[in-house]
Amino acid sequence: MEPLTGAVDIVVSVLRFIWLFSVAIIYPVFFYYIVLTIAGLRYNSKFKGPEIPEELPSVTILIPARNEAVVIRDTLLAMANLDYPKNKLEVLLLDDGSTDDTVRIAEEVAGEYPFIRVVRVENGGRGKSYVLNYGLKLARGEVIAVYDADNRPEPGALKALVAMLSDETPAVTGKVRTINWKKNILTRFICMEYLYFQLAGQSGKSRLYKTAVLPGTNFVIRKDLLEELGGWDEEALAEDLELSFRIIATGKRIAYNPLAVTWEQEPESWRVWFRQRTRWAAGNVYTVREHIKRFREIPGWGLRFDLLLTLMVYYLLAIAVIVADVAFVALLVTFGNVTWFTGLILSFVYLSFLLEIFAGLHDGKIRSIGCWLLAPLMYYTYSQIWILISLAGLWEAQKAKKVWYKTPRTAV
Repeated sequence: MEPLTGAVDIVVSVLRFIWLFSVAIIYPVFFYYIVLTIAGLRYNSKFKGPEIPEELPSVTILIPARNEAVVIRDTLLAMANLDYPKNKLEVLLLDDGSTDDTVRIAEEVAGEYPFIRVVRVENGGRGKSYVLNYGLKLARGEVIAVYDADNRPEPGALKALVAMLSDETPAVTGKVRTINWKKNILTRFICMEYLYFQLAGQSGKSRLYKTAVLPGTNFVIRKDLLEELGGWDEEALAEDLELSFRIIATGKRIAYNPLAVTWEQEPESWRVWFRQRTRWAAGNVYTVREHIKRFREIPGWGLRFDLLLTLMVYYLLAIAVIVADVAFVALLVTFGNVTWFTGLILSFVYLSFLLEIFAGLHDGKIRSIGCWLLAPLMYYTYSQIWILISLAGLWEAQKAKKVWYKTPRTAV
């Protein structure tokens, strides 16, 4: 009996550490995200589209592309269908050494629309940031817009973004929706994740701190500010988050317009999704490493805390999942004979997660019963993989060579 008693003592000691860690870290973070969720719902419910100014600025849309033959025609046609004065619109398809029919298809579309230009990037293969900086040097517009090569913005999206530009908010981002969310279980999980991220991380931040962060697509920024900042960081894997940090550090804000919607294709295989998220996690590690000493430049302690959480989100989620998993195993090992607080930890983490995902589905007007039934399983499947993603991201961040891993597309 003594070995068994010793094992139980070890388990209880581990649980005590988990209890302390939960009270100090996990509970406050999850509670904070609940606050962000409520703030996001409030922001979206009260949001009214801005008035479109009579005099619109000239805009250059940058579309970095590499082997996008499957989707590029629809993307360029979506740009052509934007409700924006064509004499003030320039679309640059920036081809980064495609070996498929991307250039041929793009040139066919460009032949029909003179404001679309196909640009072959010289000395490419060095990542998305390099391609965007290449396009920035050629851009003639007063405002730069960025769309990924698989995006289909709604006709009014660009106008809605530009309408919110001001001296105080020289960058504006919109909402990203998943066009292929009905494809399989993975795309439904991604759809739910995106909806919640934008509800809490974009709308919630906008409500509490009057700023959002830039995603990799569907945003506009004044060209003069972008040039003043030195363009995109070509070493960054998460170039959007890194640029967001520099904008906010200047004292400016990033506005969020949830009515400016673009639809994009998400990974349909677990392998592709894992590689994509690993690089995002590595990008967050790089941004933390580069900017942690500059956090004092961020205006306000609340916003500093929020940006730090944003940069650490992959790792905080992984830690929270690990802690809950260990607590669950401890319950099994001791046959449930532990204090009520362990059960409270498990319940709080799971119910908070579920509340946030349901809020995202509600806000995104997803009525599919399949998503609502999948949501309770998301924590025990999709979220568990974030542990591996976080570890892989740390490893990826140590690599000296930074290359652009392009997400493979499929026809939609």
